Amino acid sequence: MAKPSGSDCNLDCAYCFYLEKAALYQLGPRERKRRMPDDVLAAYVRNYIASHPPGAEVVFTWQGGEPTLLGLDFYRRAIHLQQQWRAGRSIRNSVLRAPATP
Repeated sequence: MAKPSGSDCNLDCAYCFYLEKAALYQLGPRERKRRMPDDVLAAYVRNYIASHPPGAEVVFTWQGGEPTLLGLDFYRRAIHLQQQWRAGRSIRNSVLRAPATP
């Protein structure tokens, strides 16, 4: 499971465990928008795929904050990297969403 958007979220759910940890995230507005850098994404995808045996299904689960805040370009890059390093493995992607979202 990866958290490419950190704790960034636009839902403001009352039950969110990040609310209890707000003091740990005392960041300015610029730092609030934490995003997984491309070099970290590439290393994560490559290493995670390599940790699975040939022929295995590799499931990438993207969680947040709100992982969809990253936009389509982030996931296009992730899928491109997955295809580049899959080496015969089956790749599947899943996004965990908050219980309050449909």
